Amino acid sequence: MTIELKVPTVGESISEVQLGDWLKGEGDFVDKDQPVVEIESDKATVELPAPVSGKIAKILKRKGQSAAVGEVVGLLEEAAAPAGTPAPPKGPAEPAAAHDPTAKRAAAEQQAAARPPATRDRPSPTKDRQASPPWVMPAARRALAEHALEVTDVAASGPGGRLLKE
Repeated sequence: MTIELKVPTVGESISEVQLGDWLKGEGDFVDKDQPVVEIESDKATVELPAPVSGKIAKILKRKGQSAAVGEVVGLLEEAAAPAGTPAPPKGPAEPAAAHDPTAKRAAAEQQAAARPPATRDRPSPTKDRQASPPWVMPAARRALAEHALEVTDVAASGPGGRLLKE
C-alpha cells in the first residue's frame, strides 16, 4: 500500500515551506516514526517522520524546492522490515549494568572520578575572610584616621566581616 508523505502544519500563519535534506533516499527502508526529510520554514525546522515502516518509493520534491502545507512531497511503500534487519527494541533499553554489581561499582567509581574534589579539600570562604584583613568601608577608614587607629585595633562587626563606621 502506498502512503503519501505530506507537509505537516508547522505554524499557525505558515502556508509554504522549503524542503531541507532528505535523510533517506529512494529505495531506502525506514522504520515507523524515523525521520525522512527536514522541512524548513521561517520560524522552525522540523523533521517529517515516516507514518509506517516501508521503502521510500518516490521523492516528488527535492532539497531547496518549495511546498505548500498538505502537499505530497514523497511516496512510501508500506513493507515489513527486510530479512536480516534486527527488530527495533520495544520500550526503553535497559543497560547491561543494571543487573551486574561489578559494572554498577565501576560506573559509580567513574562518576566519582569525574566529579570535582570534595568541598572539604577546598579552602573555606569564611576561613579566608578571617585570615585576611576585614573589608574597610570608606566612612570607617575616615573614622580610623581621625582617631589614629589601625584596622586591626577594631573588630569588624558588619555583614560579611566588613568594618563599618559604627
